[in-house]
Amino acid sequence: MGAGARAARQDHPLEPNLFRYVWQKSRGEQIVVLLIIFASIPFNWISFDVPKRIVNDAIQGGAFKDGKTTATLLDLSFHLPGFLGGARVHLFDGFQVNQLGLLLGLSLYFLLLVLINGAFKYVINLRKGILGERMLRRMRYDLFSQLMRFRPEEIRSVKPAEVASMIKDEVEPIGSFVGDAFIQPIFLLSQAMTALVFIMAQSVWLGSIALIIVIAQAIIIPILRKEQLRLGRERQIVSRQLAGRIGEVVDAGPTIQGHGATAYVQSDIAGRLGTLFDIRYSLYKRKFAVKFLNNLLAQITPFFFYAVGGYFALQGRLDIGQLVAVVAAYRDLPPPIKELIDWDQQRNDVTIKYEQVISQFNSDETLVLDEDEGVVRLPETGEIRFDNVELLDNRGQPLLTPLTLRVPRPGTVAIIGPDGGARDVLGHILGRQVMSYSGRVMIDRLNLGRLSVERASHLIGYAGHDGEIINGTLRDNILLPLKRHRPSARPEGRLTPEEHHRFIEALRSGNTPVPFTADWTDYAGAGLADGDDLEAHIRKVLEVLGVAEDVYELGLDGKLHAPLDPHVRDSIIEARQAVAAELAKSKVAGIVQAFDPDSYNANATISENLIFGTRKSGRFANESLLTEPYARAILQAEALIEPLAEVGARIVSTVVEIFEGLPQGHALFERYAFGASFDLEKLNELAATLAKQDMRQPLDPETERDLVALALGYIEPKHRLNLVGEPLRRRLLRARASFKAHLPGDAAGDIEFYDPEKIMHGASVRDNLLFGRIGFGVADAGKKVAQIIRAALARSGLEAELYRLGLDTDCGNRGRYLPPRLRFAVPLAQALIKTPQIAVLDPTALLATTSKGPDIVRRLREHCAGVTLFLLLGDASLAKDITPRIVFHGTSGVIEDGNGEEQAERDIVSPPRPVAERMEARP
Repeated sequence: MGAGARAARQDHPLEPNLFRYVWQKSRGEQIVVLLIIFASIPFNWISFDVPKRIVNDAIQGGAFKDGKTTATLLDLSFHLPGFLGGARVHLFDGFQVNQLGLLLGLSLYFLLLVLINGAFKYVINLRKGILGERMLRRMRYDLFSQLMRFRPEEIRSVKPAEVASMIKDEVEPIGSFVGDAFIQPIFLLSQAMTALVFIMAQSVWLGSIALIIVIAQAIIIPILRKEQLRLGRERQIVSRQLAGRIGEVVDAGPTIQGHGATAYVQSDIAGRLGTLFDIRYSLYKRKFAVKFLNNLLAQITPFFFYAVGGYFALQGRLDIGQLVAVVAAYRDLPPPIKELIDWDQQRNDVTIKYEQVISQFNSDETLVLDEDEGVVRLPETGEIRFDNVELLDNRGQPLLTPLTLRVPRPGTVAIIGPDGGARDVLGHILGRQVMSYSGRVMIDRLNLGRLSVERASHLIGYAGHDGEIINGTLRDNILLPLKRHRPSARPEGRLTPEEHHRFIEALRSGNTPVPFTADWTDYAGAGLADGDDLEAHIRKVLEVLGVAEDVYELGLDGKLHAPLDPHVRDSIIEARQAVAAELAKSKVAGIVQAFDPDSYNANATISENLIFGTRKSGRFANESLLTEPYARAILQAEALIEPLAEVGARIVSTVVEIFEGLPQGHALFERYAFGASFDLEKLNELAATLAKQDMRQPLDPETERDLVALALGYIEPKHRLNLVGEPLRRRLLRARASFKAHLPGDAAGDIEFYDPEKIMHGASVRDNLLFGRIGFGVADAGKKVAQIIRAALARSGLEAELYRLGLDTDCGNRGRYLPPRLRFAVPLAQALIKTPQIAVLDPTALLATTSKGPDIVRRLREHCAGVTLFLLLGDASLAKDITPRIVFHGTSGVIEDGNGEEQAERDIVSPPRPVAERMEARP
C-alpha cells in the first residue's frame, strides 16, 4: 500500500488467545523441546524396569537359577516386528558376570539412567526457561509498541502507574507460563503415562488403583480451585487500582502536603491495602485447603499398593521385584500429576490475566506508526482546509464549535484566545494531539487524521503548553524529534561476543535489533549535512527563541569533572588568567577577590577559608564538620571550636532580633541565609536553648555542632555583623595550612584544594574562571563580571565548549533542574529543530518570562519563512500585523484583518446548533 493512501486509523490488535499467541511466536522452539521430550521417554521407561531386575535377578538370584554361576550383562539386541520378518538384531554380546558383578553392573546402569534422565530434565527446563524469558521480552515489547499506536488523547487518559504495572508486573507470571504452555503438559504427561503404563504392565489391579486416584485428583481439585481463580482475578484488579492510586498520590504529593490532607490519603491507601489483605487471606485459606486434599489423595495410593500389592505377593501373583518396581514407579507418578493440576490452574489464571491485559491495549482505533515507502514532503505550496471541524467533551458539551476555513500554504496565521480555551483545542487538533474530532482537516489532499505517525511528525512541528521534558540532558530533549532515522539493522564491522549475543537475542525475541546507542539523528530530514551543521542549527533555534544566553549561563554553572580534555583544561587556565587581567584593567577592578593561599578571602565563607578547596563529597559539609574526626582534631588543635561557637551564638541572637516581626519572604531572609538547614524556626530553637544555658557549663554536643555550622556559613561583607576580627582570621589561616598538610589519604578524593595552576574539579566553570569570590555591595556586580568572563572566553576559544557544557546539563524529572525560561523554550525548540513544513507553536509561557515578546514573535516569523506557521497567542497586540488572525471568544471565533476589524463575511463559525443535533451530526 502506498504511503499516501494508507489509513492511519488502522487496527493492530494483539492476539487475544494466549495459546495462539505463544504458538505463533515460538512454534520452532516449542517443537525442538517437544522432540527432546519424546526422546527422553524410552530412558524414563528403562529407569523403571532396572530396579525390578536388580531385586529379582541380582539380589534374589533369578538370573542364576538351574546352577548358573554367571549371567549376561548389557546384552544389546532387539527383535524386528513380524511384518519386517521378526528377525533378531544383535548389537552386543554383553559381559558374563557373577551375582555381585550383576548387582554392581545393574546399579551402575541405573545410576547412568538417572544421570541421563537428569540431563534430559536439565536441557528441557533450561530451554523452557529461556523460551519463557524470550516470550516475556517479546510480550512486553509488543504491549509497549501497541501503546505507541494509541491516539494521543487515549495515551493521556491512561494512568502511567497502571500501564507500567501491567507491562512490568502483570505480564511477569504470563511470561513465566509461556515456556510451560505446550512443553509442560506434554513433559508431565509423558512422565505420568510412562509410570502409569509401567505399573499396569506389572499389575493391572495396582495400575487401576493408581488410575482411579489420578482421575479423582484430576476432577475434584480443579472444581475446588474455581474459587481460587475468582479471588485471583479480584486480587489482580485491586492491585492494579492500588498501583494507579499510589501513582496519582505521588503526582499530587506536594499539593496533598500543602493542603494537609496526608492523613486522609493515608486512610484511603490503608483501606485499599485492607481490601487486598482480605482477598489474599481468603485466597491462602482456599489454596492450602486444596493443597491438603491433593496431598491426602496422593498419599492414599501407597496404602493400597502396600496392602493389595503385599497380598498379591503373599499369594505368589506378584513377585517382590515387581512390587518394588511398582512402588518406585509410583514415586514418580504423583509429582507430575500434581504439577499437571497446578499447570491447569496456572493456565486458567494466566489466561484470565492475559485477556485482561490485552483488553487494555487493544484499542478500537490505533495509528499506523511507520511509512512503507519513506516520507514524502509536501509540495512547496498548497492549502490547509478545515471542513466543519468540531470537538465535544465526554459530556457532549462543545469545546470547539463547527469551524470551516481555508489557509494557503505557506503563510502565517495567528490564533488568539485565552489559555485553555478553543485556541488550545484548535492547536491540539493541528498538532495531532487530539484526534476524536468530527469533520476533516485536509492538508492538500491528505486527511490529517489518516496520516501515519512517522509522516505527521515529519510534516508538523507542534509545541503547546503541555509539552513534557524527559530525563536526560538539554541536548537530548531538544534533539528528540530528530531521533527518527532508523539505522541499519544489519551490524557493521566485527561484533564482540556480547554485541552478537544481544543482536541474536533481540531477533529471537521479536524486538528491534538496532541498538539504542546507534546514531538515530535524521540529518537529511532537517536539511542538515552532519554534526557541525546540527550544532549550528541548535544554536540558531535557541537564538530565535531568545534563550541562547540562558544555555551559556547553564554552561557557566556546570561543574567540571575529571577526566578533562587537556586542551580544555589548558584553555580554562588561560581563560582564568585572561579574566583576571581583564578585571584588573576594568572599571570594576578589585570586585573579585582571588583565592590566595596566604590570605583570608573576606567574600568567602569561614568554611571556604578553612578548607580552601572544593568539597567533592558531603564528608566535610558545614552541618557535620564538627563531627568529622579529622576536621574536629584540626579545630581543637587551633582552639577554634569555642570561638566559632561564640560566633554562631552571636549570629543567633542578632538575627532572631532582626527577624522579629518581619513577614515571611522578606529580603532579609535571603541575605541572612546561613545554610539549607537553618531557617527562622531553627534559629529560634537555638536562641531558646542559649537563653537557658548556664555559661559555666559546656554546651551540649548538638547545640555546639549547630552553632559551629552556623558560623561556618558566615561572610563578613554580606552579613555585616562584625564577628570576624583579625585574630580569628589568623587562627583560620593557621588551621587552613594544617588542614591541607595533614589531610589523611582516605580523604584525598573528598577535597580539591585551590591552586591557580590547576582546575578545580567539582566546581562550576564560573568559579574556575573567577578563582575567587565577587565582592558584596556593588550594584550589578554579577552582570559586570559575566560580561568580562564572556569576552575572555570568546578570545580563548572556549565559548563553544561552554555552550556544549550548557547543552549537556541534566534537565531532571520534567525539567526541574532547568530555569523557567529554558523549560518553556524546550517544546518550541523541539518543534523547530526538525524543520517542519507546518509549525503550530504556543510561545505564551515563554513570552511571559521576558519583556522582549515582540522580538521573539518577529524572529519566529522570520525563521519560519516558507513554513505554514500557526501562532497560538494570548496577547492580540503581538499579532497586530499578522493576517489572518483567528480570534476566539469562548468556543467560537472569527477572522480579523490586520486592523482588528472583524470580517463578518469570513466568519468561520457555523450558526450554533443544539448539542443533541450536533451529536447526531457527528460521523
